[in-house]
Amino acid sequence: KGNGGARELLRNAPLRRTLIASGIILTGIDLFQFYMPIYGHSLGLSASRIGLIIGGYGLAILLARVVMPVLVRRTSEETVLFGSLAITAATCVLFPFVADPLMLAVISFVFGLGLGCCGPLTMIITYNRAPEGRAGEAMGWRQSFNKFIEVVMPLLFGTLGTAFGLGPAFWLNAAFLGTGAALMKTDARARRRTSA
Repeated sequence: KGNGGARELLRNAPLRRTLIASGIILTGIDLFQFYMPIYGHSLGLSASRIGLIIGGYGLAILLARVVMPVLVRRTSEETVLFGSLAITAATCVLFPFVADPLMLAVISFVFGLGLGCCGPLTMIITYNRAPEGRAGEAMGWRQSFNKFIEVVMPLLFGTLGTAFGLGPAFWLNAAFLGTGAALMKTDARARRRTSA
């Protein structure tokens, strides 16, 4: 059992991919909660309508976490995480094209269903992929990386949104989420091969 510090831990490619995906997921959550009220206001929606849209997103997260264990039992953590990230990336692309409050609520609900599975799954996968005896260290790195993302991404997306408007901010978020899906697709395929 080696204990070569952070560098050795982060050389574990599957673990590294999971940590990156975790940061991407946190970005998706934070940016939705930040940009959706701004976008709704720009469309002239009332505060109560914006609140209902965000409330539907929150309800979807709750429902996703109820259903998630069933999905994981039928497939795997990696497969569910890949599918969830793919769903969130696809729905995030749509936001700037939609002005109808009902359609925004539907898209936000689907977005929440995708993101609702992601956070718990990255915790489970990080724990499972950590070398023996180093799960706590791996979880600590996950938390540290997430905090770094919480500092950097608002600056990046705030600058982007100011310069180019809300549409590119949603699309860049979709690109990040799609990158997370691509990272986890490799692991989902590997998991299917080993369980076949």
